[in-house]
Amino acid sequence: MIMKILIDNCVPLNNGDAALIFSIGKKFENKNQVVYNTNNFAKVKEKYPENSWSRSLLDRRIYRLIWKGLPFLNKIIFFFPIILKKEYRQADAIISAPGGYIHSYYGIEFRMYILYLCKKILKKKVGIYSQSIGNLSRSDQKIFIKYAKNLDFIFVRDEISYHRVLEYGDLKNVFLTKDAAFLLGKKDLQDKSDKKKRKVAISVRSWDKEGRSKARYYDLIGTIITICLEKDFEVVFLSTCQGLDDYVDDSKVAENIIETLNLKECKSISIDNAYHDLNELQFAIRDFDFVIGTRLHMCILSLLNSVPAFNISYEEKGKATYEYLDIVDYSIDYNSENNITEKLKVFFEIDESRKETLSKKIKEIIAEQEDFFEIAEQLIIEEK
Repeated sequence: MIMKILIDNCVPLNNGDAALIFSIGKKFENKNQVVYNTNNFAKVKEKYPENSWSRSLLDRRIYRLIWKGLPFLNKIIFFFPIILKKEYRQADAIISAPGGYIHSYYGIEFRMYILYLCKKILKKKVGIYSQSIGNLSRSDQKIFIKYAKNLDFIFVRDEISYHRVLEYGDLKNVFLTKDAAFLLGKKDLQDKSDKKKRKVAISVRSWDKEGRSKARYYDLIGTIITICLEKDFEVVFLSTCQGLDDYVDDSKVAENIIETLNLKECKSISIDNAYHDLNELQFAIRDFDFVIGTRLHMCILSLLNSVPAFNISYEEKGKATYEYLDIVDYSIDYNSENNITEKLKVFFEIDESRKETLSKKIKEIIAEQEDFFEIAEQLIIEEK
């Protein structure tokens, strides 16, 4: 039976989110009709015209002005726009996109309220796919459990999130999985033996949540750059979020780092500040020998394209991912320089045996995620 699937909360202008969204979207499209609900509707439709897009109710200005500004009226005001939205009414199932937005600093209730109404009022199959769950405030814990217990399934992508959810409340609909981006599959190894100079891509991002220090992060990046230059690497700043007006642009952070560290005159350092869609970014990544990524999905996309990736972990999800990949030695905290010289030495000296072991592990995780996708499909089909 062909079903209509609506994937909610889509932000594909961020290529990390694009990897997550299209990883499940393409799988669902094999048998079903899929519509993606998104902010930045016009720009997203321009960048990905081959997909079916719907304008999200999660507009930032509306959220700020009404949902936050009128806390005693917001649910009443949004009730009818949600239940009367054509895409929600016509869908057989609403899947909240994979990612990492269930954190108190993003605000969780509006998203959860939409899913709740789709389940309780519109009687749809509703699930959350492959999320990280943050260290929620006490009030947000209550909000999360209140809505989450009504959903058909919640996939969480790491053990930290899984145990945290169970501490928040006695939920029976939670499944421990891994990052959905692995559903994109793995590309064959790239032969770079004919290259004249080895290249390292570095992705950076600003992050001031949870007491993170910009100065310490810049010092860490400076140390990493120094090590790369000493090894005669060409360094290129490249990230999953860049090149678009009115959107997060990591290339601006790269510019600030280069200026702050007085590296403007170094000819072995450059910034790729262009926008790349998901396929273009993966193609660009394949040209590098190594990737050092603050953005987790810069690392995952690199690994899926057979480029070794070292992670600078600014949130729990980075460390958790590298733990289940068995490459925790290829990771360092956002605000730590401890053993960075030794860690990068091990990373840059990765041999064919370690590459093969890592490749095998990635393929195991891909197969595991295929199995979990089938579980999601069955949960959606049941009683339809």
